[in-house]
Amino acid sequence: MPTWSVDIVPGTNTGGPATFVAQNQPSAPVGTVYTDPGDAVSWNNTTGQDHCISLLANPNMQATDPNNPGLVIPRHQTPAFIVSNGGTAAVSVPYTCLIHPNETGTIVVS
Repeated sequence: MPTWSVDIVPGTNTGGPATFVAQNQPSAPVGTVYTDPGDAVSWNNTTGQDHCISLLANPNMQATDPNNPGLVIPRHQTPAFIVSNGGTAAVSVPYTCLIHPNETGTIVVS
């Protein structure tokens, strides 16, 4: 089971949204991480701000929801999230920061 880390990095514009960059996937578009079923994904916060990762992109989700990898303070990372595609077809799982809704990305599960 490979483990993928997505770095939360400061945005290119001062005061703008942070971006998500998949480590060890240099050809992946910003915000995208490619996985297989059973792989683990975690988010590593390299910014000076708190972030709260939500896999359901639901603005009403609470930090304690089991589908939410959760709050990640500066210089820390979330617990690993085990991905699944629920079948044989590839799926895309959107994620967002509940604190900064303009910060979004996608887990692509093959």
